[in-house]
Amino acid sequence: MAKNKNKGKKPAQNNKPEEKKPEVKVEEKAAEEISEEASDDIAEETEEAAEEAVEKAVEETAEISEESSEENEESEEETEDEFEDEYEDDEADNEKKETVPDIRRGAVDEKDARANEKFRKLTFIEKCKKDPYIPVCLILAFLAIVVAAIYFMLPNAMTPNMGITLQEFQTRYNNGEVNKSLINSGADIGFRTPPYVNIKEEPSILGEKEVVSAGSAYVDYFKGPLKYYSIGGIEGATRKRDGNLAYVRVFIQYDDSAFNTIWLYASNTISALYPDLSMYQAMDIAMKAMNSFDGDARYYVKGDFAFRLVAVKKPVDGGGELVYIVVDVAPRSAIGANQIREDLDLSASGTGATEASSETTIASSAATT
Repeated sequence: MAKNKNKGKKPAQNNKPEEKKPEVKVEEKAAEEISEEASDDIAEETEEAAEEAVEKAVEETAEISEESSEENEESEEETEDEFEDEYEDDEADNEKKETVPDIRRGAVDEKDARANEKFRKLTFIEKCKKDPYIPVCLILAFLAIVVAAIYFMLPNAMTPNMGITLQEFQTRYNNGEVNKSLINSGADIGFRTPPYVNIKEEPSILGEKEVVSAGSAYVDYFKGPLKYYSIGGIEGATRKRDGNLAYVRVFIQYDDSAFNTIWLYASNTISALYPDLSMYQAMDIAMKAMNSFDGDARYYVKGDFAFRLVAVKKPVDGGGELVYIVVDVAPRSAIGANQIREDLDLSASGTGATEASSETTIASSAATT
């Protein structure tokens, strides 16, 4: 209002300043009040604007999220549709691929069947001309059969066997009835397991009288003394393939008083070969062979075995010689018909020794052995 009253009036020239401080204060106060009211109004308007902006932002955000979710659902549906379409296309392609080879395979099979039928109607020579693998395979098969025959049959043909091992023969011999009777009388004509030897260093005791032999490629040779006595020993050969005996020989030193001793060794050897025989039957056979001993080098045969008695001389150190009686045993299949002296299965066993005389001979031999 003060301004309206002074409007149009020229201010007085006065060096002294006018004192309008209260008016200024009033004006300043009014201005402050107006500014406060304006600031309050502005604050209220700002708050309202801010609330409206927030609400609008929230609404817009919700709308955007709804739109984006709708868009995502639409995109997912489109992706699934596209995947299903692609899967259906792949299945259709696979069906086509499977169908086409089946048709071709059928045609190929039919063609092969016709070719095979035509090949079967050819002669053997024509087949060999068309397919060179046929004669090659036949030759290889023939060679395989020959090699197998050589491997399995040649050792049997070259070295027939007795069907028992050295260990089995040793057990039968040491447990023979004759040896058991001697053990009861204080003697023992058994033998320990002999060592294997080099045949060139330890040749057979038979020397030139050896009939049945075997090559070192097929057998291993053994030789050793009797268990307790140096008057004799045992030698032979076992097959490398199965360990069966190719031959075996029990030898005993001979002198004028050794007849009964030789008889007991021969009887116990026969008992080991034929465990079904009684001691007296074995002694009868041995006695028959000794009574018929006349230098004949042929064999007696019984069952699967052949045996003979052979006298040999061996030089000794310092001069002179010793005589040995060898009980030479071999497989029956290893000798020829011209080497058989007598078949004991076909001939009678004879009267033989009685039980009393046999027991007397065993007792006297045990006393002198």
